[in-house]
Amino acid sequence: MTAQEILNVLRAAVVADALGVPVEMKARGTFQLTGMTGHGSWDQPTGSWSDDSSMTLCLLANINEQGSYADLMDKFERYMMTGAYTPTGTTFDVGRTCAHAVRQYAINHIEPLHCGDTAGNANGNGALMRIAPLALVLKNEDNQDNRFAVIHNYTVVTHGHLRAIMGSFIYIELLRDLMMGMSLRQALSHVQEALITFVATHEKFASEAATYQRLFTPRFQQLPATAIRSTGYVVDTLEAAVWIALNHHDLATGILAAANLGSDSDTVATVAASLMAFERPQQSVPTDWWDQTLNHELLDHMMQPFAAKFGEEK
Repeated sequence: MTAQEILNVLRAAVVADALGVPVEMKARGTFQLTGMTGHGSWDQPTGSWSDDSSMTLCLLANINEQGSYADLMDKFERYMMTGAYTPTGTTFDVGRTCAHAVRQYAINHIEPLHCGDTAGNANGNGALMRIAPLALVLKNEDNQDNRFAVIHNYTVVTHGHLRAIMGSFIYIELLRDLMMGMSLRQALSHVQEALITFVATHEKFASEAATYQRLFTPRFQQLPATAIRSTGYVVDTLEAAVWIALNHHDLATGILAAANLGSDSDTVATVAASLMAFERPQQSVPTDWWDQTLNHELLDHMMQPFAAKFGEEK
């Protein structure tokens, strides 16, 4: 990807987040988004983005600075406690599991790689929502175990259960394959094959990989919307995002479709936007949507150095 294409990808995720924020937690069918709105569920101004983008900015900053996991947790703490990395200086919509991890680090002084909750009921999408930039970091890493180690560590700082780790791994592997020129359908087939090899040598992940198997079934794309759940559960979020990306080739249309699924609308839209944008990085979000997102100064301050660092000349 060129630097501009990376910016397209990063901006698509922020726009999707901001589109979904006002309708988060609303039931599917009770609203119909057609563009950027404001207030709604969190009573935030039009163009406000949530923890999805704020914690992604923390990750971008940490990568730009070549920071440690402790440095990353320091950024998460500043986000949660002081409103750093937010569009207006106000923190809202912090997920329970992410908040627990930050408190473990900041108050209980737990080592970063042990902060993520390992409980079975802590399998939210709070790692999935922020981890997409790792695909660019790992683009040239050919060893699967090395990629997994990095993905594992950037996940467990907030989400320690094997299922959340597996969700991050599948997601980043898909994004990486899309960067290599595969279609999403091709990437799904490739990742499915790679998982067979992976679980053969990492047996404790075998049952968790099985929870994601619906993604790889031949007729997954043809499932009706009624069969797709858009909750904050990591499996539901990844399924909903992949389903949207399989069925929409136009970025703007796909983002709206994702947000209109309701429930955890901002994160489903964020993940779906990343999948669509990684597959077609030449596409950009509508200019008016980007123009309406808040705090471009902060966004550009984090995004532009990252894009320059990992962008390639064509």
